[in-house]
Formats: sequence, C-alpha cells, structure tokens
Amino acid sequence: MLLSLLMLLVSAAPANQARSQLVDVGDGVKVEVLDWGGLGAPVLLLPGSGNTAHVFEDFAPKLIACCHVHVYGITRRGFGFSSKPERGYSTPDLAEDDWRVIQALKLEKPVVIGHSMAGSEMTFLAQQHSSELAALIYLDANADPMDYPWSNPEFRALTMKAMKNAPGPPKRTAADNSSVESYLAYQKRIGGALFPAAEIRNMYVLNPDGSIGNNRTPPYVGKEIDAGSIPKDYRNIGIPALALIAVPLPPAEKWKLQASKTEEERHDSERADEILMQFIHRWEDNLKRADTRASVVEIPGAHHYMFLEEQSVVLQHIRSFLETLPK
Repeated sequence: MLLSLLMLLVSAAPANQARSQLVDVGDGVKVEVLDWGGLGAPVLLLPGSGNTAHVFEDFAPKLIACCHVHVYGITRRGFGFSSKPERGYSTPDLAEDDWRVIQALKLEKPVVIGHSMAGSEMTFLAQQHSSELAALIYLDANADPMDYPWSNPEFRALTMKAMKNAPGPPKRTAADNSSVESYLAYQKRIGGALFPAAEIRNMYVLNPDGSIGNNRTPPYVGKEIDAGSIPKDYRNIGIPALALIAVPLPPAEKWKLQASKTEEERHDSERADEILMQFIHRWEDNLKRADTRASVVEIPGAHHYMFLEEQSVVLQHIRSFLETLPK
C-alpha cells in the first residue's frame, strides 16, 4: 500500500524549478546551491563525483512530495558553475564547504543525503558537527576509498578479463554530442542512468550551436579529490544513519536477465560478485559497529544511480526512515 502511494506521488510530483545561488565558502571560493523549496525539515543533497546538484532535478521534487521536506543541493567546488580552485579538494575541505553552506543558509539540523563519493565528506561532516545535523542517508555511498575492490588482484583480473571479452559501450560520436537531447538518447541507448537535461548543461560547456563541448571540470580536480581521500570512519557520527546499497542479483536471477554466457564467463562473473560482496559487507559492518542506530538496506540489482533508476523504492525507504526521526 505504501509503495503504491509513493508511486502515485512520484508520478504526480510537481516539476519544482530550483532557485540557484552562489554561496561564498571562504578564500574566494563559491559553490552553487540549489533550493527546490518545500515545507518541512531541511534536506541537503550532495551529488557524487562528476555530477552537479542538478543531477537531482527530477528526484528533488518527488522527495518533497513524498516526504514533506525542504530540499537543497550543493554542487561541490570544481564542478558545474562552482569555483574551480587548484586546491581544497580533500575530504575535510569538501566537508567544510558543506558546513559553511549549512551555516550561510541557517539550516537547522538538516538531513544530509549523499550519493557515491559524497559518502566520505558527509561522514566527516557528521564527525565534526553531529549535534547540528539530524541524520545521514547514504545512496550507494558507503564504499571506502581506502578499501576498494579494485585493490583486490583477483577482482581486478576478473574485471579486466570480462572487459576484454565484452568491450563496453561505444564512445559518444559527434552525432551523440550534437545536442543535449542526442546526448540523453545515447545514455538511454547504452543503458546508462538517464540524467536530467539540466545536469548535462551544467556538466558540460555547450557550444554556440547547442552541441556538447568540454567538461566544465578541469582534469586536476579528480586527481586532487583522489589524493585528498581518507578512510571512512563512522565513529562518533552520533546521529541516525540509513545506508541504501546496490548489490548484485543472486546468480539465478542474474542469468534470467542477462544474455547467455559460457560456463567460464558465468563462473568469473559470480566470483567477481562474491569478492565485491566481501567489500560491501565490510563497509556495512564498519557502519553498524560504529553506529548502533544505523540501518542498512541492500537493494539487489539496483543501479549505482538508484535515485534515478529505482526512485519509488528509494523514496519508500527514505520516507520510512524520516518517520523514525524525532520531530
């Protein structure tokens, strides 16, 4: 019944137009903050690496309709129309930017929801300012940059072997880059998460003819983020947390949906999934041991961009979690 109601709310959610502003976080650096409005407790959305806050353009209004909250989003430094200094991309630096936005907007105990890489900065933010936050919600954001599957030689070999046997999707052509609409059609064709059009316009420079130009993020930004990454340490976050984690489908379900493979390919794929789950379970255990109030929900077969591809399920879990928080 609840899921049906949420699906109705998703389909009927108003297309809220976000208000954009640049917030000074110090040293001449300004980050873009989006405000979708809404009535209720504040929620702060943090995108993953490579994305801007505009990636939530479709999700945010549905979150408002579902959960009766006031939704904001931050485009971190280095991305979109935020400042792009050469330094200041360590996990503590990015968390400090988020804190200064919270202060500038006078947000009272916001719920912080982060996707992917944002999990690191929101964890550090909670360590430093737990008394000023209400809760954390991780959207496939619990991977530890210091404990990652690619560091496992067997997983790395199996993945590289699979990539060699089944090359990935074709690169974007000039036709795919001819417009935002063509870019989105390419995303759909290769089975990728379909970004809102506003996200494409904020990720890339658009040429005068409307075609896709260079990425707005300079190459040094990703390198600085990697160099400034720290282990995820959930100790002392001190507030309720919900982790929604995408996990592989069980083999029986996986092979119903995927094209037939040789026995060797099946074995390799299942073994890679087993190794991946060892890492995922370690990430989950680290969170649950450090915060006894933390809830972990595994979503089999979910896309990494679960807030785009599994919206109804994600909103259902967020709504249920928010209802448990003190009013």
